Amino acid sequence: MLYNIVLFFHILGAALIFMSIGLLFTAMIPMLHAKDVKGIRQWSSLAVKLDILFPISTILTLASAFYLVFSAWGWGYAWINVSVAALIGNSILGILFNLMRLKGIGEAANRETDNVPSSALLNKVRDRILWKAVSIMTLVTIGILFLMVMKLETAGSLMAMGIAIAAGFFLAKFILGTVKNEAPKEALTSPEK
Repeated sequence: MLYNIVLFFHILGAALIFMSIGLLFTAMIPMLHAKDVKGIRQWSSLAVKLDILFPISTILTLASAFYLVFSAWGWGYAWINVSVAALIGNSILGILFNLMRLKGIGEAANRETDNVPSSALLNKVRDRILWKAVSIMTLVTIGILFLMVMKLETAGSLMAMGIAIAAGFFLAKFILGTVKNEAPKEALTSPEK
């Protein structure tokens, strides 16, 4: 009975992780395509608030995972070890790269005096490291789900995570490739002669 209750919380935590990443992307994509500072400010504020869901859901997932591992499964399965390491890696990525950059975008947007975004603000919104981190986290999370279903040995588990990470790089490149390189406001004003 206790195992099933903990398994429920484990699955709930995993669902919350997917929800938090999905909502984060839902806020970040419009921020990337926003034409004015107000839009960037609103979407970055939402993204920062949503980014808080990820650590909470990760803690729920890991706490229940550790119980399941210690009470039933054990550490002798590569898919468990790789999944736990990947989830902890995702948490580190989120802390080191996402939250600070998202807060920086919001702060930069709040400092803007014009409604047309400056090139400095657009550069923060289009930060390749931020987009790679979020994309990799998303696909690594999908990779973890794949490992939970397939229960692969060491080579297969590592290969699945390698593919997920590589796909994350490609996803970030694709997303950033959808952005039209509009000229920032500095380029729109010509100096008077």
